[in-house]
Amino acid sequence: MSDATEPVDVPPGADGESGLSAGYTRALRYVLTGEHEIHTVAGVVLRFFLADGGRNGLEDGWRAVTDREFQFAYENSLFDMEAAKRKEIRPNTRYVQLTLDALAGAGAYFWSDGYGAAGVMTANGKTPEECGFRVPEARGRSGRGGGA
Repeated sequence: MSDATEPVDVPPGADGESGLSAGYTRALRYVLTGEHEIHTVAGVVLRFFLADGGRNGLEDGWRAVTDREFQFAYENSLFDMEAAKRKEIRPNTRYVQLTLDALAGAGAYFWSDGYGAAGVMTANGKTPEECGFRVPEARGRSGRGGGA
């Protein structure tokens, strides 16, 4: 019996896409919905938010995004952006992730790339502000690192 979320071994396609990435993409289609609000079978409502730090940090607040946008930003935050500019792949040592169970529901969490981008997934159907979670002040400005 096959699980719908289990990646399948797919031979390389005509467009040159590898079998692994094609199978992974097919599996993600079952996991990510492209929606901002997701209702689970357990009755939990997941919502996704991003805050992007610009010149003045993260003062604009949280903006609602789809689960796909959130996942893409989350995965990018795991890599050092300064090293990426030099075409190197290195883990982001400034990355922070915290659970927000008490504020935003069981399984909720916050992440920050340490350069000015951050994300929150709430698990109680509320916005981060409704949960009492404010946008943190960005330490590193404009992706240059450092900060005060």
